[in-house]
Amino acid sequence: MLDKQVLLRNVNQPDERLLLAKVLDQADFSLKRHENTYTDFCDPSKMEMLIRTLGDIQGLNFTIFGGSDQCERRRIGFCPDYREIAEAEFPIKAVKIFANMKFSKELTHRDFLGSVLGLGIDRGKVGDIFLFEKYTLIFACEEIAQYICANLLRVGKTTVKTELQGIEEVSMPVNNTEEKSVTVSSLRIDALVGAAFNISRGKAANLIEGEKVFINWITASNTSKMVKEGDMISVRGFGRAKLLEVRGKTKKDRISVIFLKYI
Repeated sequence: MLDKQVLLRNVNQPDERLLLAKVLDQADFSLKRHENTYTDFCDPSKMEMLIRTLGDIQGLNFTIFGGSDQCERRRIGFCPDYREIAEAEFPIKAVKIFANMKFSKELTHRDFLGSVLGLGIDRGKVGDIFLFEKYTLIFACEEIAQYICANLLRVGKTTVKTELQGIEEVSMPVNNTEEKSVTVSSLRIDALVGAAFNISRGKAANLIEGEKVFINWITASNTSKMVKEGDMISVRGFGRAKLLEVRGKTKKDRISVIFLKYI
């Protein structure tokens, strides 16, 4: 059984304490019932606080996922430490929205979010919203996604049609990405930031120390933090790059890597 009061004692902000208390309830339920449990969607700043606390809990495994590796707002899935939760197990669905733009102004992220929340849906039940050329994707908790599909008829004044998709069906367009092949001295975050964004290692270190660099949306506060394949690196003011592949050592004893850069 979790000692929630001990885990809550270092969190002073009322909204953060309330969120942490709800998350700890899910963790406790998982440990007691030996079942998978899931939080609502959390933004990156709140997620950092949660991860710091959850790392101290014995006997518990947790996985973080938002529907796609491009998602910033994500859910936490809990299970006992003798197993792990796969991303495919997360109760997340995608709502694909097609808007009739013939007689409409261009719709924004705010328009879509406002229309969904206007259905009476809590913000925590809705994940990231991606606007693409021909459609929009909204990730949502499974239990609310069908409701959105059935009731979202307009975004602003624009008529829309919706389609429900499972996570395995979602295809994220990659038109705004490019692959970049480079060599680095190590897989430390300062070396990778420098190589991915064409800046000096010293400037990369300054950005890290200034808490402007994130690995999988979590602040990378240590320049020696190691990065692994699949990790998303975000740098404020520079963009994002995913470490797509580590190919191994070159003849000059450097490491060959491939980034997927979001442009």
